[in-house]
Amino acid sequence: MLGSTLLGLLALGASGTPHIEVNRTIAGRVTDSAGTPLASVRVVVLEAKRSTLTDLAGRYAFRDLPEGRYGVAFSFIGYAPVIRRVILAGTDLTLDVALKRSLVELPTLQVTATAEATTVLTSPQPTAVVEAEDLKAAQAPSLGETLRTVAGVHSLGTGLGIGKPVIRGLSSNRVLVLDNGQRLETAQWGDEHGPNLETATAQRIEVIKGPASVLYGSDALGGVVNVIPRDLPHAGDSGAVIHGSAAAAYTGNNRQPDGSFQLEGASGGFGFRATLSGRTSKDLKTPDYTLWNSYNEAVGGSGTAGFRGAWGSLIASFSQRNEQIGLTDEDPTATPLQRIGTSRGRIDLSLPIGRSRLEADVGYERNRRREFEEKESSDVALGLFTKTWTGHLHFHHPPAGRLNGILGVSGLRTRFDKFGEETLIPNSTATGVGVFAFEQVEVGRWNLSFGARVDQRHLEVEDDEGLGVAAQTRNWTSLTGNFGVSFHVSEPLALVLNVGRGYRAPSTFDLFSNGVHEGTLAFERGNPDLKNETSINTDLALRVQSSRVLLEASVFANFIQNFIYTVPSGETDPESGFEIFDVTQGDARLTGFEVAAQYHPVAVVHLQGTVDYTRGQNTTTGNPLPLIPPFRATYSMRLEGRSKGSWVAPYLMVGGESNARQTRQDPSEAAFYAQAFDGAGYQSRGYTLANAGAGVGLQTGATVFRVDLSVRNLFNKSYADYLNRIKTNARDPGMGRSVTLRLSTDF
Repeated sequence: MLGSTLLGLLALGASGTPHIEVNRTIAGRVTDSAGTPLASVRVVVLEAKRSTLTDLAGRYAFRDLPEGRYGVAFSFIGYAPVIRRVILAGTDLTLDVALKRSLVELPTLQVTATAEATTVLTSPQPTAVVEAEDLKAAQAPSLGETLRTVAGVHSLGTGLGIGKPVIRGLSSNRVLVLDNGQRLETAQWGDEHGPNLETATAQRIEVIKGPASVLYGSDALGGVVNVIPRDLPHAGDSGAVIHGSAAAAYTGNNRQPDGSFQLEGASGGFGFRATLSGRTSKDLKTPDYTLWNSYNEAVGGSGTAGFRGAWGSLIASFSQRNEQIGLTDEDPTATPLQRIGTSRGRIDLSLPIGRSRLEADVGYERNRRREFEEKESSDVALGLFTKTWTGHLHFHHPPAGRLNGILGVSGLRTRFDKFGEETLIPNSTATGVGVFAFEQVEVGRWNLSFGARVDQRHLEVEDDEGLGVAAQTRNWTSLTGNFGVSFHVSEPLALVLNVGRGYRAPSTFDLFSNGVHEGTLAFERGNPDLKNETSINTDLALRVQSSRVLLEASVFANFIQNFIYTVPSGETDPESGFEIFDVTQGDARLTGFEVAAQYHPVAVVHLQGTVDYTRGQNTTTGNPLPLIPPFRATYSMRLEGRSKGSWVAPYLMVGGESNARQTRQDPSEAAFYAQAFDGAGYQSRGYTLANAGAGVGLQTGATVFRVDLSVRNLFNKSYADYLNRIKTNARDPGMGRSVTLRLSTDF
């Protein structure tokens, strides 16, 4: 099937423009609206993954580009970013651009939600981007905590080292996490299992809110998080180049030093990058006590190298990350922990075919998770070993008028093996293949996107006498689709409607678990007859982007069929004493709203805030869904000084976040809390945290050194995040006042 599809795609490309021109150039000049040249503007040819900076005269050039259709992105601090679509054919192309001043720091582009890169304003799907200084300020040990400032995104946490993104009330296997487009398969079904990847050296993180199964298949039912590095440098004809960055920080609350280092360079079409990052922390301190066994350690690195030229590009990358995470138990003397090792490799190939382009990649991930009952023990209590191969073939077909898009084939193979003293699920092998098409078209003020996908998933389960599972197979087929439309009412104002269907295939844990799950303090019994979860999600949004205002206000409704959840069986496991919960299915509805806004009343004052709310309902039982975040608001005011002499961009920030009380609890959730609190139950409390920060840069030649100081929970408030699972083991386990000093530089 894959081979015949590939032949068909190649034939389609050949029928377009079979002759490939080489040595073509895109060049031009970048100015402001008054015609003054702008130096150091970052210019990126998106499809070729090549970037450069304008010179003192505002000029730039990209040589040795194959013919085709390209998006060229221009970004510069203090100006609104621009993406221009061009066709390079027959002759060299001159592309001059005038940038407009903008006091608001606008996201440059997004590449995750659509087949071709767009600005966040024009993306038909709800998308958020965290990058540049915002990403540095948000850095945390876990992915969920790093994204905590994004409207509609929360963190399901178990201590500092485990934080899974929660998008509009959905998490775990319902939110797909990508490392530069490569999906992660790290047993996220476990409440104590977080995504294992590093964000300290990322350029930006993109979040899709809502189903994205057309492009990404299973598990993208609730959304997608994509952690994206910078493109490899490209020297072209400017000779060899080399530069890098470094950062070091110390957080006083939990005595956490952390740092990152990045070195990259290029000579001609060859580019490389090497990164190293790490952190270690002691137990965190709440306002009232030290939270026992809450330490974490992580160290990782990566290497990337590639060639790019008129013939296309070939890029290879490899990363390794090792973690050790203390797990806070209800017994203060207990010292359980996790040790996790993740290796990830990938090869990307891009080949021009006339005005079309063929992209292929193959990836491998090895995730080894070991859980120990005691810190000094060498006996593995529970071991989970996952090996995953992924592959994609994307054909970007020639433009058909204003229509552009891709045809794609995706493949997946995941092998799971268990080891250790405990057992919860059987060994298994899952394979899947998906075929899809995704198209975009711009007509005047209208920007439309639409696509469809068919997926086939096959699961082979091995015989497991201890779990009472016989060898067997399962097969699922799913059809998903998406339609989005953006209408530009005026230059800064757009109305957006998006309707999407997503799906998630049941995990081995959902189907065949049969044992004590320490993460939930329950005996969980799977259901081998589960069907695919499917959803229909509708978003309606208003977006405003001007030189002083950035606003997005949206409402959503997500209807999920065959929603997988657990119900108490009324039985008790005689060995552990835990209640037995059975996996079942029903229907669910999640509705809510989000608002994210930035405003510059004057040049030196930056106001920013978000509000979000999600209401989750199990429509089969009539009960609320568990672990739904309550209403939240964030707000900040930042005073931004002007650079003067060697001092660069000083700032002072004050802000905070307010979380309402969660009054809607599923009865099983409430019963679990009652058991954990000796019959008293858990009463959610609203709380407000205050934050502050300041920073300044010092320029020495072409190098800028930055010093940033931030304080979280300024007034040392006692609190418990509703999605912090440790709240059942310790009262008010939220981190107390936390001061972080960060030093960073680019060279």
